[in-house]
Amino acid sequence: MATPKACVQCGKCLDVCPLFKVTGREELTPRAKFFLDGLDSPDGLSEKDFKSLAGLCLGCGRCEENCPQNMSGPKLVSALRSKSKDFKQTCWDLWLSHPGFIWPLAAALSKFSPESLPEPIGSSKKRMKSLFAKSPDSWAKLTPDLKFEDRKALLFKGCVGNYAREDWAIKAERFMDGLGLVRAPECDFACCGSSYGSAGLLDRQAKAHKFNVDTWKAVDCPLLIIFCTTCLKGLKEYSLDDFGGDEDLFDKWQSSLMPLSSLLVDGDITILENRPNQVIYHKPCHAPVPDYDLQLIEKITEDRLLPVQKDLCCGFGGVMQLGAPDLSKQVGESCAETLTKNAHAGAQILTGCSACVIQLATHTKNDFFTGHWLDILE
Repeated sequence: MATPKACVQCGKCLDVCPLFKVTGREELTPRAKFFLDGLDSPDGLSEKDFKSLAGLCLGCGRCEENCPQNMSGPKLVSALRSKSKDFKQTCWDLWLSHPGFIWPLAAALSKFSPESLPEPIGSSKKRMKSLFAKSPDSWAKLTPDLKFEDRKALLFKGCVGNYAREDWAIKAERFMDGLGLVRAPECDFACCGSSYGSAGLLDRQAKAHKFNVDTWKAVDCPLLIIFCTTCLKGLKEYSLDDFGGDEDLFDKWQSSLMPLSSLLVDGDITILENRPNQVIYHKPCHAPVPDYDLQLIEKITEDRLLPVQKDLCCGFGGVMQLGAPDLSKQVGESCAETLTKNAHAGAQILTGCSACVIQLATHTKNDFFTGHWLDILE
């Protein structure tokens, strides 16, 4: 049996941890979490320290990429959160499980929330407005190449695309039609499971995985088209166990996952007269390699795209919106300020992650529009 890897306290995670970069607080770093988790005491960590440790991670995953031991702070924190469930996780579970009811209710109530109140209430009005935002006037027209003929596909809309930004889903489905894809029978998927996992709601994550796999199998395993970076990441993380050990089915699932931008990047672009003078691309922490969202935006924006900063985290952090909202806000404001530092009023911030859109729209000044790249396409 392989010996479990242990943190060597090298500090390489400090170079990339967004919480440490913004706050300078070393106790928030993955190194500190691994040290505290490894304390050799009869009773382990105290309940207070345990819950504190389990609640402070944005889940960006940069530490694992930079760690010589390939140790993952988000995976550690997810496991710790699963052993220390509390009220905020119950609220997060309700938020993810009943979006059709709770999201519109929260949006309605947020209209009466003064910004002077503590977080997360203080930002709730702007956050809910960004969740249910309307697209600006489009300034680019994309005609996709006809890549498929009678190939069945389904759109994985994600929670935001399904319950708040239906306009994104409608545009995505029209692009699918233009690609020559044949839509499989309409069906509803559950959350991709990523947000459940980072919150330590592992039982809910497992149920979401099973539901989505069963739904996909019931319509003969079509291509799955995805336009949210975090959804793509969550779906790619399904394990062989989610397929009952069937390696062929697991491989078919992995090969069926298609970022929409990867299918559109070769399309014909027509730029309209109302194109903004400057465009900013926010690269999500979970952006895949290659980043087809960036390639598509580069093609659309040409010389109006400002230099891309690839090491910024928006600070959304999933359940940290409830568990440590002030930290989430601090990272979000720092990211928004850095992105717009050299931009003029009227510049547009585009990204391919639903969560990043909401977080940046919440913490960016009103001089800038923040949206998904689907927003600007006719």
